[in-house]
Amino acid sequence: MKTIIISHESDVDGIFSASIALMRFPQAKTFFTSYGKENFIRISEVLYKEIITTQERGQVIISDLGLNDDMIDLFKEIFKFLKSNLWSITWIDHHPWSEKAISSAIEGATVQLILDKTEKQCASDLMYNAYLKGNSVAEWLSKIAHTSDFFTKDLEIPPLPELIIFYKTFPDFYHRISELAKKISRGTLWDTEMQKDYYQYSKLRDHAKETIFGKIKTIETENGVRISIVPTSPYLQISLFSEEVFEKTKADVAFYYNHEGKISIRRNNEIIQCDKIAKQLLEGGGHRFAAGGKLRSNTEEIDKVIREIKDAVNNAANLISS
Repeated sequence: MKTIIISHESDVDGIFSASIALMRFPQAKTFFTSYGKENFIRISEVLYKEIITTQERGQVIISDLGLNDDMIDLFKEIFKFLKSNLWSITWIDHHPWSEKAISSAIEGATVQLILDKTEKQCASDLMYNAYLKGNSVAEWLSKIAHTSDFFTKDLEIPPLPELIIFYKTFPDFYHRISELAKKISRGTLWDTEMQKDYYQYSKLRDHAKETIFGKIKTIETENGVRISIVPTSPYLQISLFSEEVFEKTKADVAFYYNHEGKISIRRNNEIIQCDKIAKQLLEGGGHRFAAGGKLRSNTEEIDKVIREIKDAVNNAANLISS
């Protein structure tokens, strides 16, 4: 039976959950993507092409990607197409789903959903339990992914989060992370090639930090939330960089945006719910402790960016208190 694995492209949990699935289905094809309509359309086109070309029964495993409400109609068509071609779908995720999204996925028993509503498991934990429970390599991969995703610091791990960020700057990014997922599925977490790449990356990262620290704007919203607004760089891993930003700014929450208007949100304390703020932005979603979305404002007009972010924080605070 043919297998296609689709997972999140941007972090260790996405790569490792795909690697665990590869351990179970070593001949599978892997594809990686991120959030946003354009990315999901690209993946839908990949699925249509693969299944039409294959003309065999198979399965699709989707991991570490949530189904946002604005993507439901697109995926309903994909689910219908897969079902009509005798392909099954298993969707494994630990992000919050709306009841509408859950209902649309399981409508007519189309999708097997494996979700975590506790926010205590990552996608790799779920993948391990679903497919390779008891396998020691898969168990350790899930533990490493958990440490990275929840930033628990209970394990010393190689600097894989930063290496993934570095690979995203290359035109052959998808090939690189597919090869990385295969290495990890064989139990290789670090080698000399990765070390060489990381050495090159570290110089670019340190230069980016020096440039960005002079551009951070820290302000306080009308309801007393201290926020930092940070232009970012493709060479910075946001969760790791956030530690330094929070140490310098003492902010409650930080917003990292790029020139395309994509924004990542990280919190410094539990009074903030990042996912509630993200829902005020375009294509927003994520967890209480880390989320993302897209700005409506032109990033060249910093006053409008600040206003949009302040409004998002104020509106989210009103939702939490009501």
